[in-house]
Amino acid sequence: MLIPRVEDFADMKPEQEQTYKTFQKFAGVFYNTFIDTSIQNPHYVPDEGPFVLVANHRSDLDPFLLIVNIKRVINWLAASYLWNIPGSRQVMVGLGAIPVSKHKTEIERAFDSAEGQLEKGQGVGIFPEGWDYISKNQFDWSVGEFNTGFARIAMRAGAPVVPVALQGFNERRGRQSFPPFIRKIMDYPIEMQYIKDRCVYKKLHINVGRPIPVPKGMDPSDRDAVKEFTHMVNMKVIDLYEEFPTAPGFEGVRREPAGPRHDVDPQKIEAEELDDAGLHG
Repeated sequence: MLIPRVEDFADMKPEQEQTYKTFQKFAGVFYNTFIDTSIQNPHYVPDEGPFVLVANHRSDLDPFLLIVNIKRVINWLAASYLWNIPGSRQVMVGLGAIPVSKHKTEIERAFDSAEGQLEKGQGVGIFPEGWDYISKNQFDWSVGEFNTGFARIAMRAGAPVVPVALQGFNERRGRQSFPPFIRKIMDYPIEMQYIKDRCVYKKLHINVGRPIPVPKGMDPSDRDAVKEFTHMVNMKVIDLYEEFPTAPGFEGVRREPAGPRHDVDPQKIEAEELDDAGLHG
């Protein structure tokens, strides 16, 4: 497979910024046609200067829905296996996304690239629950525990963190785009190979919180300090998630998750999906 090199994504080029803005315009029409979306307090995202946007993650559409609803151009950290999906690689490159994997050296390079963008006054976006959480998501959970990467990036660059909660309403469960054997070929991490369902929003509310400055005197090399800041932001996103939306059209609406996943046996899932694809004997 083609493995993206982090060093190739160290800077978002002007043509990528233009592609990003064009995507915002045209994809916004598409997504708003099929998903009833509202956003609260979008002005909390700084008009200029560096920031790290963090959000909970329920659906594979989340980054695109944030792209079309937040006007600032954001350098998104994305799982490196997305560069192996036909068509997805071109989208990732066009939008200036930064690939990140679970390998320590590649993680550090991705973080260095993100920090470099912050030092240039750009925005960086990340879903700190990670794909471990997505792989275990039963669609009836709220916000998972955050990994510390975003905090390290923000603390090293001295950039504020913008917390965002994605609140799905009237969700449904959809099927994955590829059966497990195709996901293996495309080098999906093992945690992601046997997920049977995906979360699809019918109605989505995006709740943006006030920027959280990095506490003065915190040392990014101090693990306890990093964990403390991570927990602070994690709790804020949970608070935002629990807030009842006040946007027009969302009054009285109840969150109705797609429901728990009962079948999690990998062999059974793979056999079923092979049958669906007409490839099982």
